[in-house]
Amino acid sequence: MKKSDADRIISSYIKKIFAFSMSRMSDSYRAEELASEITLQVYSSLLRQDGIENMDGYVYRIARNVYARYIDSSGKLNRVDGIDSLPDGKDFTLEIVNLETVGILRREITYLSQLRRKIVVLHYFEDKKIKEIASELSIPENTVKWHLACSRKELRIGMDRIRTTGSLGAAPIHLINLSHSGTAGEKGDTADFLGKTIAQNIVYAAYHQPRTINEIADELGINPIFVEDEVNVLEEYGFMDKLKNGKYRTNVMIFIPNKESREIYRKIKPRYAMLFAEKYYAPFLEKVTDIPDFVHVPGDDINLLKWSMISFLANRLVPEDCDFQKFSVKRPDGGDYIAYAQLEVKPDLDTGGDENIYGYCGDMWRGGGSEGAMWSAWQLDTHWTDRKGGWRENMSADFDKLYFFLKGKLPPDESNAESYARLLEKGYIVKNGNTYSSNCITCDSQERWQSLFPKPGEEIRQLCEDYSKLCEKAELIGQPEHMHQQIKYEQKKAPIALHTRVMKILLDMGVLKPPADTAQEKSLLTILFTGK
Repeated sequence: MKKSDADRIISSYIKKIFAFSMSRMSDSYRAEELASEITLQVYSSLLRQDGIENMDGYVYRIARNVYARYIDSSGKLNRVDGIDSLPDGKDFTLEIVNLETVGILRREITYLSQLRRKIVVLHYFEDKKIKEIASELSIPENTVKWHLACSRKELRIGMDRIRTTGSLGAAPIHLINLSHSGTAGEKGDTADFLGKTIAQNIVYAAYHQPRTINEIADELGINPIFVEDEVNVLEEYGFMDKLKNGKYRTNVMIFIPNKESREIYRKIKPRYAMLFAEKYYAPFLEKVTDIPDFVHVPGDDINLLKWSMISFLANRLVPEDCDFQKFSVKRPDGGDYIAYAQLEVKPDLDTGGDENIYGYCGDMWRGGGSEGAMWSAWQLDTHWTDRKGGWRENMSADFDKLYFFLKGKLPPDESNAESYARLLEKGYIVKNGNTYSSNCITCDSQERWQSLFPKPGEEIRQLCEDYSKLCEKAELIGQPEHMHQQIKYEQKKAPIALHTRVMKILLDMGVLKPPADTAQEKSLLTILFTGK
């Protein structure tokens, strides 16, 4: 029989089936349960049959057999493949092999919670008694009964529901620029946890509104079991939060490009970068005519010193009372960072410009103390530095080797050949003939270095406040409310992000000079603080 015909027939018999059930059961709850079982059996059987002459008799016979089994001493129906079957008559001894119906039922079982799913499988598929299930799961028998009753209701509702694939199932999104601010853990950072398409779409599905695992599964158009496994990992490592209502909400700052915010930035970034360059950076750098005695610059090249000073000047633009750690997440693998991502959108051909030259990775700090070595290192990767790999290639072990080289504790013999090869590759040292020398800025005192950069005056602080407010306006567009506080707070440091634009302006002004050669590009914007 066609599904549409079966739907029409079953609708016309709903009241009669319930009346039959009420006439035989002592309470409305059990009558409802019996009616649901009868309805399922009638519907399943109709899908298998054609040319039924006496529909009333046909339905009554099924109802009578279901009732007989219902009051059987075993306390439950004979189940085949999760669907009830009846013991007598050729119409009811066959397994329900209608793939559409069975498929829908099995799909709906996957939408049950993990515990209910397990109980349903044990009871109906493995034919275990309630007492056995209670013992196996270490829960009371009444709890097992309650979960079974709730599961049946959920399954009934689900069988009648038309599940549609959400927008992410039809058109999955892709996240780019997966990054972090803070300290990555042993398992990596955002790029490692959100590297898979399924993880990216899960976090995006629960970004603008909290969702249950089943709602996320519907949105993605996949089995909830797969979603559940991914969500468990993402929640454990702080990329999603489980709320009191059982729903999940994403805790990753996702930048969502849009024309409105892009237009704001296209206007304010060049303007404010020029203002900061002219009023703050250039006046400071033009006064730098000597290298401090506690700073050691390769070749005494004061241009290299000025390059490194820009980032530390930028950091002075942030209000002192800002503690961005309040939004950082401490993760099980030792990571402690804010996670970021960007929604990939179709290229906007009207954007123009050369935005790629203003990207950067940093400020990257490293520290070491092996074998009595007490050092810290700072590095920033930009368009003008000849380095690849970002934070993953900014290794403490390399600075450890450089420290021992500077202290004369890394002799250039065969035992240290690999260390020298690595330092040369990184550009931290250079070789002239048979002689090696440091190619990085080193500083005896980090405290004295930081003291070189005064707090900005009132005019610059006002520039910072004005620019931060405009950035806040741009960043809030299209963002969910639970991210608003973090966005507003983070925009207090928005002026820092102009430092690469400032570098370009200072190059054009002649305050800075480009790196002289590849060797300088490799070590540019790198400082090793050695202490004394």
